[in-house]
Amino acid sequence: MFLIPKSNLKNFDPVRCCFVLNEFATAEFSSAVEMLFAAKNINDQKLSEGFIRHALDEYKHCTIFTNIKNKIILEYKINKKKLSFVPNHIYNKGYIYKDHFIFEKKKINNFAIFIGANEEIAEKKLITFANYLKKHKPFAFKEVEKILKDEERHAKYSLEFAKNNNGFLSYKIKVIRERILSFFRHIYANSLNKFSFIFNPILITILIIINLVTYFLNLKKNTSDDDVMKNIEPKSIT
Repeated sequence: MFLIPKSNLKNFDPVRCCFVLNEFATAEFSSAVEMLFAAKNINDQKLSEGFIRHALDEYKHCTIFTNIKNKIILEYKINKKKLSFVPNHIYNKGYIYKDHFIFEKKKINNFAIFIGANEEIAEKKLITFANYLKKHKPFAFKEVEKILKDEERHAKYSLEFAKNNNGFLSYKIKVIRERILSFFRHIYANSLNKFSFIFNPILITILIIINLVTYFLNLKKNTSDDDVMKNIEPKSIT
């Protein structure tokens, strides 16, 4: 998962709930697309299989969120057209870039950090939303519980892989960096319409500062360690 909307709703609002479910579904669908691209382009069969398993989980989650949304739409007779899942929205809402995939821009160990950090944040937001559903829609809560188990596993294995293939200091700084960026991406997504003119320059400034710090710390490992495929535990990326 990547961008996730706010879900701290006190009273049950079926339209708002369906909107949140739709955003979760879109995020999961987008994550699946990223994983499939990684599976196709990684030069390692076991890792490729791991990415495919991850993608299948994300597609499953997308289906679960969509099914819950459709049940609520039927129950409350909501206008379905306004809450339909539209694949093109993954570009329009910034879940997937039009000109590249994230996997293309990151080394495998950094890509694992990206996955782990974002899965952690998504899991926390989903827990909040699940507790909300537990009060108002118990049937939906049971389904979301299944997703939470997968998300926890994704974050755990991805960060374990990253920890094993980065130096200690490098790992810590990169994880903090990704968590900060993810935090601001989520704030930006939640405030996109009203405050984009504020958050755009802030995000750009943060990216520049963090990249400069990373550069001067010279976190790159020795060339002898470049081949991270030698000691990979395949399940750690699934």
